[in-house]
Amino acid sequence: MLVIDDHYTTVEMFVEHLRSVGAIVIGVLSAKAALAYAMTAGFDAVLVDLRMPGEDGRWFLRELRGSRAPSAQAPVFAVSGRHDEPATAEGFAGSFLKPVDLDALVGTLAALRRAVN
Repeated sequence: MLVIDDHYTTVEMFVEHLRSVGAIVIGVLSAKAALAYAMTAGFDAVLVDLRMPGEDGRWFLRELRGSRAPSAQAPVFAVSGRHDEPATAEGFAGSFLKPVDLDALVGTLAALRRAVN
């Protein structure tokens, strides 16, 4: 899984929690760096903050989908602190509102994994 957020503490929180339940997770602090990483590695899913300085979560999704990255079609979940951002209408697989309920996140990812297998 790839986690993208411009706040180090947020990335670390997601990475630590997801690793504690057995996930293999990479955390990245910008959408641009995450896209570069995604061009060389495959991910089962991506969790990206919608609002970041410079390139944001929407930019990341557009660039990923338009690329030949190994993860180009991986489900991408948006994270936002705002209730009024319709992420799923923009092509995201789903969205989570900050502060993210980590148990709900793990449940969603587990269901996704079961659906794929």
